Amino acid sequence: MIMPDARIARMDMDTTRSRNSLLNILNDLEEKKIDVLVGTQMVAKGLDFADVTVIGIINADSLLKYPDYRANERSYQLLAQVSGRAGRRGKRGKVVIQTYDVGHRVIRQVIDNNYHDLYFSEMEERRSFKYPPFYRLIDIDIKHKNAEILYNQSVYLGNELRKHFGEDRVVGPQPPLVSRIRNYYIQSIMLKFKTLFIAVSF
Repeated sequence: MIMPDARIARMDMDTTRSRNSLLNILNDLEEKKIDVLVGTQMVAKGLDFADVTVIGIINADSLLKYPDYRANERSYQLLAQVSGRAGRRGKRGKVVIQTYDVGHRVIRQVIDNNYHDLYFSEMEERRSFKYPPFYRLIDIDIKHKNAEILYNQSVYLGNELRKHFGEDRVVGPQPPLVSRIRNYYIQSIMLKFKTLFIAVSF
């Protein structure tokens, strides 16, 4: 072990469920009774740690590769927030980001604190692929206990929607991340509708 004598604590939904548990963790950290705090995204949410000078972000790729058109925006927001926990109150901090894709655009934008580039890159991608704020989205979930019946009916519905709205306005059917709930299989179809939008430059 690199730090065999380190006093380690967790901050997540399980360890902060009881009354005053979160406050106790924060007090222990402030009083230097904790050397290493391992936490979920809760750690990023507006907490002010006086003597924290090193932040490690594990597996940032899980944020960047999440199947959602807002993944880059949310990844930048979270990575920037977590990075802001280190080196506060005049102390120099260091942030270590674990990733398999060191050249990823968002990783570079976080390192450079370049939110302008993030904004314009995201807007261009969303315009090209028909996502908000240029298009409104409607998600349709189809459920059935029989997976084969569900698939056949979902394909039929998707084809009928394409006849009315066009190929480029209908995505799916496809299984969502959670594709079965309470013995019901799920297929999802997304519709895209153009909306009025005024671009803002700054």
